[in-house]
Amino acid sequence: MESPLPFVAAKAVPGIAPAAYHDPEIFRIEEERVFRHAWVFAGFTDDLARPNDYLTRRIGGLDVLVQNFDGDLRGFRNVCTHRFALIHRAPRGNGMLRCGYHGWTFDRDGVPYGIPGNEANFGLDREGRCGRALTPVAVGVCGRFVFLRVAAEGPDLDGWLGVYADVLRHASEIFVSPFDERSMEWAANWKMGVESVLEVYHADLTHPTTFRKLVKGDWRCDYDGAHSRGVTSVSDKSARWWDGVSERLGFRPSPILRDYDHLHIFPNLEIGFTRGAVMSVQTYDPLGPDRCALTLRLFLADPEGDTGRGGPAARRLIEDGARDLNVALLREDQEASELAFRGCRQTDRPAALGLNEERLQQFHAVWRGMMG
Repeated sequence: MESPLPFVAAKAVPGIAPAAYHDPEIFRIEEERVFRHAWVFAGFTDDLARPNDYLTRRIGGLDVLVQNFDGDLRGFRNVCTHRFALIHRAPRGNGMLRCGYHGWTFDRDGVPYGIPGNEANFGLDREGRCGRALTPVAVGVCGRFVFLRVAAEGPDLDGWLGVYADVLRHASEIFVSPFDERSMEWAANWKMGVESVLEVYHADLTHPTTFRKLVKGDWRCDYDGAHSRGVTSVSDKSARWWDGVSERLGFRPSPILRDYDHLHIFPNLEIGFTRGAVMSVQTYDPLGPDRCALTLRLFLADPEGDTGRGGPAARRLIEDGARDLNVALLREDQEASELAFRGCRQTDRPAALGLNEERLQQFHAVWRGMMG
């Protein structure tokens, strides 16, 4: 799996400038050039299974939505073309594409077909209503993973994901229903959050009783396009434990994701697999140059049958342990990231990135390329 990068030198190389993490003007450009042009993870098809199910997101400083129209997923800017109100206000839900301010209702093409008092007050014919259509947003689906792209032009989703599209499709067959979902706000730039999971140099000191005990640390990395993958062997003790859990509870673990396997899908989607039995899905969504929202979703391998063996109590015990471990690990990363963000505002000197931080080097190279 090893694929040496041409820009990985035999000595430390400088990272992006410290101002890239906190300067408001750089953040504004980043929203436009990075987030509006990338395919950004929005959620899962399970959240959009019924007609009129919807998800809302904020991508690149813009409010967007994706909605199920009788099985067809359509994406739009989440701004009413009457007088700028947000159409859907909840992060997810079910309802017609109708603005709650004045009741304008839009069809699958984003054209308003229901305008209260249209004849008396607006007089919009078909052409006039089409002129008030919502701005479309591209929607792409890979397995159960739903992505949105704000920019009108760009690569299709499979082209963007490259070889890792197959991993997402495979994971979608193994990991079906999340058992935990939560959000945490970090006082740090979103890139600090991403970087906390792209390198393991900090694992010995930051995660001595959590992540470090789970893995051997024999990392192999590969890259495709904007994205990267890191794989390390699960410790013998962890491997025996998870294999025993899978056997006792009737899980169907992945036959190919048998190590600790981590995917970074640029810009801000992180997916981790442990022994083919657990999947964590994390996003670091920018809230501003100095804040981000971490959303965590946890999955266990789909069991054989409706509930698997061992009963619901045994499954809950495993879920509680996996949740507590992941939350503790992320709290450790949060503390380290927030302190690093505090420090980066006190210097003009870029970080020194070593060979053991090669995925950070690639992340910075992609970011620089998109920022121009």
